[in-house]
Amino acid sequence: MINASQTQQIRSYLLQQGFTNPELIDDLVDHLSCEVELLIEEGRIDFTSAFSTAKEKVMPDYAIQIENDLKFLTTKKYNTMIKKLAFIGGYASVVCLCLSILFFSQSLLGSKRSELKMQAIQIEYNMNNPGAGFKDSEARDELNTFYLNQQIQSSKKFELAETFLIISFILFASLYLPYQFYSKYQRSEESLQQA
Repeated sequence: MINASQTQQIRSYLLQQGFTNPELIDDLVDHLSCEVELLIEEGRIDFTSAFSTAKEKVMPDYAIQIENDLKFLTTKKYNTMIKKLAFIGGYASVVCLCLSILFFSQSLLGSKRSELKMQAIQIEYNMNNPGAGFKDSEARDELNTFYLNQQIQSSKKFELAETFLIISFILFASLYLPYQFYSKYQRSEESLQQA
């Protein structure tokens, strides 16, 4: 267990490093204190050695960058920029999802339409030529060519649908969701501070 003067040494070290955010300093003091206590208990070493080891273990080489990043993310100007980026990402995600649904339905409808058209042509051919065999006719070859072309078009539309679905998921997961989690985290922090 470390005493109050040792805790103050840790706080003084953080202030010397340039930290100014009181909440961040408190969190880092707690984190470093716990690490120092653990090192003292495990290694039976003195506070100075444990603190030196804890600084190397816990604090990155660019420790002040933590506070700069925090300031960047909590500044109103950048917060507004992040909101706009999340809104655009959410909107683009919905557009891509709609395009994906459109191409997927077009793929299914095109496939179904070509099957129905084939059946209609077969029925019409059999009605107009009752004795002729449809399997050996030129009409059958034309119909197969038409059917293959329709299947290729349906396949391309299905591939487009898959691509837009993937883009929609990536946009949603990389732009919109992180903002929502960050926004809810900020609201919970604000409510804790007000309480």
